[in-house]
Amino acid sequence: MPTPVYLFTGFLDSGKTTLIKETMDDAQFMEGTERTLILCFEQGETEYEESWRDSHNAFVEYFDSTKELTTERMRELDTIYHPSQVFIEYNGSEPVSETLLQGMPDFWPLVEILTTVDATTFETFVNNMRGIMFEQMRWSDVIIVNRCTPDTNGRMLRGNIKAINKRANIFYEGKFGVPVELKSGTLPFDINAELIDIKDDDYGLWYMDCMEDPEKYNNKKVILRGIYSENIPGYHKSFILGRRAMVCCAADTSLCGVTVTGVDITQMKIGDWLEIEGTLKTVDMENGGKTVVLYASRAQFYHPLQDPYVYFS
Repeated sequence: MPTPVYLFTGFLDSGKTTLIKETMDDAQFMEGTERTLILCFEQGETEYEESWRDSHNAFVEYFDSTKELTTERMRELDTIYHPSQVFIEYNGSEPVSETLLQGMPDFWPLVEILTTVDATTFETFVNNMRGIMFEQMRWSDVIIVNRCTPDTNGRMLRGNIKAINKRANIFYEGKFGVPVELKSGTLPFDINAELIDIKDDDYGLWYMDCMEDPEKYNNKKVILRGIYSENIPGYHKSFILGRRAMVCCAADTSLCGVTVTGVDITQMKIGDWLEIEGTLKTVDMENGGKTVVLYASRAQFYHPLQDPYVYFS
């Protein structure tokens, strides 16, 4: 019977140990679990006390380096402990290894990656150590932002996280396990306005929210500004309008683009900056999901921005 593996990433003292302990305090999550093995690659202020380990039937193995976690070592630990589940508390300063992402043995499949983020230090870290944060969050299924207050800048948090990992589920917490409602919300514009004018600095936030919940924008009138980014083969009145988001560095960007239709593209070329006003319509994609298409009512050239990237801050 395969033993599920849960990987916890994040900086030292961002709350990984607390999250693991609270997860194991959840009777519903732990139902049917007999023995838990915790592999710990760094030690912060919070500890796995002996009394706590005994009460939860948990066992902890400490490692000095992530390179020590080989398939042979995993097989040895499986033989010693016969765990029902494995929690890996990873070293947040190291990128998640290929072994964990693609080389896990059949008897220890990786089922979920969770990342803890300290809201009080996030902006400093993302501005000064973006590459490390990118490696922490790029593969995450769940990102838990803790130590939030109602005044925490939710738009900045969400925008930066979604620029790194669009598919991750984000949860905002005050004290660990306690949800918090942010006064600012996560969007800098009024979704219910008669005409939603997406400002230059807000394009990235709009795009991420729209791709996450396209139905919310069905039949909404908007103004978007961006670059004529791509042609659509076979279509003479449609193109991709977009902006590029810096994911890790200037050499690593992703296109945040939307299809625009109903425009005379003969007067335009790739690289032109444009302002498009129109109505968004939700459409089905071949993979079963949904996206939006912007049906233009007005199109005009727009001045190039000095910095064309979308930073979400």
